[in-house]
Amino acid sequence: MFKLTIFALSVGAVICAPQPEKLPVMKKAPAEVLFRVSEKSELVLECATEDKEPDVEYSWLKDGKPFTPTSDIVQKDNEGTLVFKKPAKTDQGQYQCLAKTNFGTASSRVINVRETYIDVPSVNLKKHKPVEGDVFKLDCAIPNSYPKPEIKWLYQSISDPSISRTILNYRIMLSPLGDLFFTNITKEDASPEYKYVCVAKSPARDDEVVLAEHVIEDIVPGGPKDAELVKLYTSSDMTAKVGDVTMIYCIYGGTPLAYPDWYKDGKNVNNQPSDRVTRYNRSGGKRLLIKETWLSDEGEYTCIVDNGVGKVQNNTIKLTVVSAPAFIKVGPPTLVVKSGSDFTLPCEAAGAPPPALRWSLNAQSLPAGAPQSVSRGGSSAAPLSVRQARRSAAGYYGCRASSAHGDVYSETLVYVL
Repeated sequence: MFKLTIFALSVGAVICAPQPEKLPVMKKAPAEVLFRVSEKSELVLECATEDKEPDVEYSWLKDGKPFTPTSDIVQKDNEGTLVFKKPAKTDQGQYQCLAKTNFGTASSRVINVRETYIDVPSVNLKKHKPVEGDVFKLDCAIPNSYPKPEIKWLYQSISDPSISRTILNYRIMLSPLGDLFFTNITKEDASPEYKYVCVAKSPARDDEVVLAEHVIEDIVPGGPKDAELVKLYTSSDMTAKVGDVTMIYCIYGGTPLAYPDWYKDGKNVNNQPSDRVTRYNRSGGKRLLIKETWLSDEGEYTCIVDNGVGKVQNNTIKLTVVSAPAFIKVGPPTLVVKSGSDFTLPCEAAGAPPPALRWSLNAQSLPAGAPQSVSRGGSSAAPLSVRQARRSAAGYYGCRASSAHGDVYSETLVYVL
């Protein structure tokens, strides 16, 4: 079926001619898909055109090579979607879906398919009798896993595990390595009837994984005392990604308790609880929270710690901020041009560092002479121009922006009348 449509091009040409009722374009694909190696779980890789048009021939690439599904993989009707009934480690890889239509071959972005897992350790209950007023650490090693699990500590009844609470105390602090630090031990931290439990939450499991269990049975009397600051854990130079939550740690022990002050490039950044960057996050200032990381957060951060006893301590780290590519300007999903007219497809992406851009046509790299990406500031641009377009110029034009921190893909179906 055809309809009459008017399109205004950037060059000023006006088209008044019949075109197809629908131009098939691909649904957006995710950057990553996780799966479990389990007979009770499935791996689903979705692929279809927006309106699930008939007469579309689907195929897949894995790690850049043609992929032939096995008997344990089902392809859905009228789609390219694959369902792996018994996913295995060997199913990991980079997948790309191709859709051959009457207008050319559309392609999805590259989908990273990875197994999610966590090695479950053997846990033995450890018992302790620390000295009152001393600094103390309860160990919790984060096991091999993907992705990195979320760690938390529970204070749990030994006789009835359903009785538990999360630990929230200015004197007690979880480090990003999983360990639990006591800036000074008090009698209220001990009980032979309760244990400190380190647990991990991972997409690899439905339940939480116990990583460590400790009991502080009793406190050895040490008497009241003032103690100089002791470094327990401080962040080293680190890299953060735009959009992520970033935490910078400055954990010192001693009596009395100290509340660190924070500075970025010499400017106070303690701020208020509602601010994007703040030390007020139920940590007594022992971590600086950046709720959403921006490129402007890059710089040197210093914590200054003073408990009024002995030497003032400080620690400085350099924070480097990177970002995955993100499109600033791309072409429309479909573009109809008149034979003999000129057209331009924009492609501009931002990132830190600026990403490289690469064009394809009908899932094939464009030949020599295709536009190269030009970096300017924090972005890259590579507009694609076609002069005096003929029918041979029709098809699916894809632009991929990639860097070490990720990639994005956009595609335009060009129809030449």
